Amino acid sequence: MVKTMGTIGLIIDSTVYLSAEDIEKHDIRVVSLHVLEGEKVHLETDISPEFVFERQDAGHKFTTSQPTPEAFKKAYEEMFAKGYENIGVITISHGLSGTYQSAAAAKELIDNPAAVHVFDTQNAGFGNELLATEFLRFRAQGDDFETLVQNMEHIIERAHLFFTVQNLYSLQKGGRLSRSQAFLGTVLRVKPVIRLTEGKLKLVHKERSFKKLYDYLLDAIKEDVEGKGTLHVRMVSHNSQESVDIMRKRLEESFKDIHLTTTDYIGPVFAIHIGKKGFGITWYAE
Repeated sequence: MVKTMGTIGLIIDSTVYLSAEDIEKHDIRVVSLHVLEGEKVHLETDISPEFVFERQDAGHKFTTSQPTPEAFKKAYEEMFAKGYENIGVITISHGLSGTYQSAAAAKELIDNPAAVHVFDTQNAGFGNELLATEFLRFRAQGDDFETLVQNMEHIIERAHLFFTVQNLYSLQKGGRLSRSQAFLGTVLRVKPVIRLTEGKLKLVHKERSFKKLYDYLLDAIKEDVEGKGTLHVRMVSHNSQESVDIMRKRLEESFKDIHLTTTDYIGPVFAIHIGKKGFGITWYAE
């Protein structure tokens, strides 16, 4: 039998863009979403963002679809075969994809559905990367499965995610924003603030300059964190490293008790919807 990382396993979908090193180190199982290019179907894990952008520039259209319940069932069975007694599953928000529904449906196809907990994350991308990192932290500190699930649900209730993009047309094409919202935000060259609220993307604010954008984000975090403990933050730079560097500096100046990580990778599914440039921040406070 393959050696496991204890009794609790972790399965993520392919939009939780942890590094290959972390996935191997922590024995994480990845269930891939699909990227549809006309009649061609790609596994997200088999292609890169650069592949998507090159094909889009050549006029190709892309859409995405969730994994099947059978794909999750296979992943559950493989994890149990390794010796895991319980499995946590982190997927993109049910408001953005049917992936959560597939993972939940797959529980009913196995003999011991109670051993699997599919988190209704109401989160996505780098927000779920933060959740996965915390899952691994709780597992490493020896939490039993019930306690780990309770701790994760507590974080999910407290987590926030904001991001901005170069233009809004990619989100509009993917059905995430209305045509009028995309037109207004792009033509006026505003810095849009998109928030993940109740598991769905909403255009909640617009600024004319990056300085005001940073001020807005910092104020939102300060308001949320007031009276709470450690601030856990993850930021993503999608060809926007300057924004991450500025926000890192401002956060570290504003909060003494902070744990901050960054990433510069957004995978193909999110690249289709976000475009070639963006910056995001997710956080929760204990």
